[in-house]
Amino acid sequence: MAIVNEQLKNNTYTTILTVPAGKSYAITNILVCNNGPTASVDFDMHLVPQGAPTSNYDTRVINNLTLPAGETFTFDNEKIVLSAGDQIIFFADPPFTFPTANANTAIVGKDYEIITSGTTDYTAIGSLNNTVGTIFTATGAGTGTGTITLSQYTTLAATVSYLEV
Repeated sequence: MAIVNEQLKNNTYTTILTVPAGKSYAITNILVCNNGPTASVDFDMHLVPQGAPTSNYDTRVINNLTLPAGETFTFDNEKIVLSAGDQIIFFADPPFTFPTANANTAIVGKDYEIITSGTTDYTAIGSLNNTVGTIFTATGAGTGTGTITLSQYTTLAATVSYLEV
């Protein structure tokens, strides 16, 4: 069994899984956890066939489900088989303001906002500049005294477990 995890972005489609060419996956479980301290978060889930656009009228299988803080939604009663190119995509809202952290905690692939420049060279880790307020996708952890915060994310984390069939 394989597992993929992803923190859901705010007000945009987040692709959790795309089945590679020549493969088929049996989805065994989908979990969505609201890791937030107080606020509820809403989400949609789409099962998108290869080559089809994500559509609220054709591909959405969960519509505007409200998940209270600290709760987990489990989608495991139905087994779903996905073919090459098929996708599981989420849409979530609202955003969450994350606490600031040192730039040396940046995780590759996550989006951050520069809070303070300090002695950090943000251009070395994916930013176009070192300007406070700039949003960038991290290519590594920084060094120095600069601070960052996760940007454009919700408190939802989705996990999909599957078997290759």
